[in-house]
Amino acid sequence: MAVIEQLWRYPVKSLQGEEINSTTVSDVIPGDRAWGIIDCENGQLLSAKRIPKLLEGSAKLVTGGCVLTIEGNEYLNSDPKINEVLSNWLGRNIRLASPTPGQQETIEIEWDEGAEDVPEQPEILEFSTSPGWFYDSSSSLHLIGSGTLSMLNARVGDGAGDVRRFRPNIVVSTPDAFIEDEWVGKEILLGTVTASVKKRTDRCIVITRAVGEHPASRTTLKYLSRNHQREAGISLNPTQSGRMSIGDLVE
Repeated sequence: MAVIEQLWRYPVKSLQGEEINSTTVSDVIPGDRAWGIIDCENGQLLSAKRIPKLLEGSAKLVTGGCVLTIEGNEYLNSDPKINEVLSNWLGRNIRLASPTPGQQETIEIEWDEGAEDVPEQPEILEFSTSPGWFYDSSSSLHLIGSGTLSMLNARVGDGAGDVRRFRPNIVVSTPDAFIEDEWVGKEILLGTVTASVKKRTDRCIVITRAVGEHPASRTTLKYLSRNHQREAGISLNPTQSGRMSIGDLVE
């Protein structure tokens, strides 16, 4: 029987997140991607899909807000200087924001199919967040099996299956790679949270970015493109609120 091995929350879109032991779940994990960094010039929500430097920062939830760690220094989201700090860090005029009810934000994607050759002129696409919800697309939970991550480390190389590349909310114990694919179209119980499995998760250029001690590399994306339709993990939507914790059964 599978169990929950890790739980993750990412308070600021595209910054590194925090590992947690337990959480309630409604339509989202409270505080997950509840803030984003907006480019004041074009109004777009910034993402590691175009700005890899975002992955060098991190955020954690605190009472009443979140703390951002930028170049080793901590700042509350309510700090009057936070926009100045982030603007200097990223070299552009930006602001930290939360979703506005009924309003969508646009994100640019530097598209990479995972072919052998790096595209000379990568195609730039756009997608929109869910209106007034949280700063992501229509699936609010992402799950990946430990067997999938272990296989990538073994076959592709150390760091290829680093959990930080894939940014899941939930890592579940699985004995082999891609077992979680079999859950698509079903409902699963995570602790007392019921969720509908929407689809396998299509991977993008984010998994090629430098993360922690691991340099930027396209090897994981190329492997998935050749062997698994460029997919890893599954996307879920909660259908019944509850609580999930590390060690809870997944049924």
